[in-house]
Amino acid sequence: MPQTAATPSLNLRRRFALSSLGVIAVIALGLGWLMSHMLTQRMLQREGEVSMDFIQNLLLTDQSGSYLVHPEDETLKVRFMDSMAHVSSMSEPVRANAYQTDGTILWSTDSALTGRRYPVNEELDEALSGKLVVHNGRLDAGGRGKDEHVGLAARISYYVESYIPILDPQTRKVLGVMELYKVPVQLNEAIREALVQLWLACAISALGLFATLYWTVARADRILRDQQARLAENETLSTAMELAGAVAHNLRNPLASIRVSAEMLLSGATAPEDLIEHCGDITASVDRADRWITELVRVSQAPQLKSEVVHPSPVVRACIQEMAPEMNRRGIRWTVPPEEAPAIQAHSAMLRQILISVLANAIDVMPDGGEISVRWHSDAGKLVLHVIDSGPGVREDVRQALFRPFFSTKSGGLGIGLALVKRMVEQWGGQVCLTPAPLRGTCVELTLPLAAAMQAQKE
Repeated sequence: MPQTAATPSLNLRRRFALSSLGVIAVIALGLGWLMSHMLTQRMLQREGEVSMDFIQNLLLTDQSGSYLVHPEDETLKVRFMDSMAHVSSMSEPVRANAYQTDGTILWSTDSALTGRRYPVNEELDEALSGKLVVHNGRLDAGGRGKDEHVGLAARISYYVESYIPILDPQTRKVLGVMELYKVPVQLNEAIREALVQLWLACAISALGLFATLYWTVARADRILRDQQARLAENETLSTAMELAGAVAHNLRNPLASIRVSAEMLLSGATAPEDLIEHCGDITASVDRADRWITELVRVSQAPQLKSEVVHPSPVVRACIQEMAPEMNRRGIRWTVPPEEAPAIQAHSAMLRQILISVLANAIDVMPDGGEISVRWHSDAGKLVLHVIDSGPGVREDVRQALFRPFFSTKSGGLGIGLALVKRMVEQWGGQVCLTPAPLRGTCVELTLPLAAAMQAQKE
């Protein structure tokens, strides 16, 4: 018969962590690069605008900018050279060129460039149209990017190049273009600090986003796993309860036959005394088993049973009395508080079944005698009931698994007792847990809602 391959489990956390980390990293890098580029260009543009204001005021105040249009005028030449002397004395520009409208260099801080004209210069063409052009770059030590970069590589590596149009104040016509090559140390430092802060903000934002999303998905994954575990547990427990109901119905007929046979043996007039005693024990055991079967049928019908006001003290004492013969046989002592416990919201038969199951487990772990102590106290609208045994105790990993259906530490055990206990207590709005006893053994703690508190909530 062909076997179906097992469906691999989905590790939502790991898959989300890998995919989201990659996507967030790509987005953060892309946004960081885009914003750093925009920031750099904006700061460079602002630097160019400041330089443009300075050059415009310098050349237009004394109208020396007209020299770019009329280079033959000696008076304008003197004014222009005085203005260029101010430009030459500036600390940041490493080279300055003054272009005529035809692209010829009329003046330069490098006299070798005066009179030259470069046929291809897109930035100059754009500036001649009246636009401020600012860009930055690096020069190779052994090469050059453009013809006008000759002689710069030996002096600078990183530069900012500004093409500043010189405009006539009346006609706004372009008189010429002033080109400045700068190594703006302070600007570079400001840009570097701004970029560091920008990338740091991108990294922190990306990590914060990833952490928030991962926490959300991890919490959702944990809830889904818990719900899946509860669903599987409820399905398993439902199967167990259906099985319990079916077994209970099927056991009644054999038990009835045993009881009838015992009664027939007692009907004889000459029945020996020891036979009468044994038949009495058989009849009592059958009656006790029949009561257990009746309760087991009720357990299988537990989801349909409505909670009611229950006084737990008589139920506890009745369960202790029920288990007394077995505890006496094993030499187990027990203690029950004499005071009455407050009424709780539960179901009498189900509470009795729960206590019988808990007591039976406690008795099973003490075959050579011990002590069982039942205590209770009320706290914040709840009754906390403790059943403490002096047995060997339960390991932590076993305590976590004991409430799972079909898990049992007893040989031949079905492992549905504590699972049913947990389900029924939770249906009443309570809780059940196993903890180590203060000295030795195990403490089963049942937390059940008080009837008065439940009634107050309804009102």
